[in-house]
Amino acid sequence: GKNTHCCTNLYMSLPPNSIGKTCFSRGFIRGRTGVEDERVTSPTYLLSNSYVIDEDIKIYHMDLYRLSGTEEDLIPLNLDNVFTKDISLIEWPSRLGNKKPSVRLDVTLTINDSTNDNEDDGIESADMDSQCRRMKLEPYGERWIEHLQFLVSEGYFEDLIVED
Repeated sequence: GKNTHCCTNLYMSLPPNSIGKTCFSRGFIRGRTGVEDERVTSPTYLLSNSYVIDEDIKIYHMDLYRLSGTEEDLIPLNLDNVFTKDISLIEWPSRLGNKKPSVRLDVTLTINDSTNDNEDDGIESADMDSQCRRMKLEPYGERWIEHLQFLVSEGYFEDLIVED
């Protein structure tokens, strides 16, 4: 059924000073729902925003920054249900503790200043054109490993630099 598609348990793993989380989420959500003008905002204060794909599947965009990481904090998010049948984009996944599923894709976005690699974030030292954007995909579980290998073999990453 539709609940077994490839994109369940997708995570954004973003360090505190990274930029692009909402932009990445907006593009992913709009692409997956097919709604080009879907209003996608950061869930920082709400903890979780949801977007309907169809009657069986939703995308949950969560920002766990404000949580302490205790099990009690996570109860209202209904993670067991979300991780079983839905898609999740999770900022600050370290707050999940032992709730992080073993089958998932971790996505880490970073921006480096190509003119000065010694600075931590490079945001203030250079304009956006001189910055190198990186997306690191880390598959966990055989399903995600196979899915990424398929995408590489089909040429989906041809315009990107793929590092082993």
